[in-house]
Amino acid sequence: MEISDITKLESGAEYLEINCLSQSQIIKYAERQRRFSAGITKNWDKESKVEWLIRNYLSLKMILSSTLLLNSVEYAIKSNLRVVEPYLLYYSLLNTSRALLFADPSIEWKEGDLIKQSHKKVITKTFEMIRIISPKEGEKVKFILEEAKGLRELFSYRFPANGIPGITSQSSEIELEETIRTCRLLSELAQFNSEIFQKSCEKNISQVIDISNFDLNEGFVYQKYMKSYDEGDPNSVFDSEDYYRLGYFVRKKLNPVNIYWTAREGLVKIFLVLGL
Repeated sequence: MEISDITKLESGAEYLEINCLSQSQIIKYAERQRRFSAGITKNWDKESKVEWLIRNYLSLKMILSSTLLLNSVEYAIKSNLRVVEPYLLYYSLLNTSRALLFADPSIEWKEGDLIKQSHKKVITKTFEMIRIISPKEGEKVKFILEEAKGLRELFSYRFPANGIPGITSQSSEIELEETIRTCRLLSELAQFNSEIFQKSCEKNISQVIDISNFDLNEGFVYQKYMKSYDEGDPNSVFDSEDYYRLGYFVRKKLNPVNIYWTAREGLVKIFLVLGL
């Protein structure tokens, strides 16, 4: 059975790591996520549309950023820049964890507070979500997330003089291939959720709800990170590319679509350029 037979959507996305789960586990999980999706799409309103356009877009960007970081790890290894490995490996895992949470209809948005959750909460919630599907796989994901977090913190706050090899020879080494496998699994589950949510939108939403670019400002206005030159809003910075990419859904009057379809060519090219 293909994944598209379960999600009922031929998205074109490639699934590789999700096969570590049994067919019965995947089907049971899909049924659960359909119920949560229906609870949202049957009560669809402007706030729901804004929320899920932003959530899918953020999920996509977390996956793209993880890809960028993992490519950087490969470069760092070839260049013997081992000092950056803990940061790159950990944040690639954290970002794909966040991608999964953004795409999961059972996780509440709480007016954007989901964006601001602490690393500890992201790891805990990711573990809880994977455990629903497979307790065994949930423990694996939790272990690698916590080990990667520990290694990153060790080289942020203590910086052992013997370096990474001296530490990893005594502990569980965070290998690149295992990190890639975990990131891919988390990304595939995010995509899986977004396909189910799109089908729920297609089934339950009949009315066209108009929104403006301004309604999506959570996706392109970044508050309380840096000071800006804007006297009217000195605590926010603005990204014109995010504004344009999210505006596509406003211009075309679209409801949320799966993450793979959200990945417009222009945005993907931007992340490729960032990785050079």
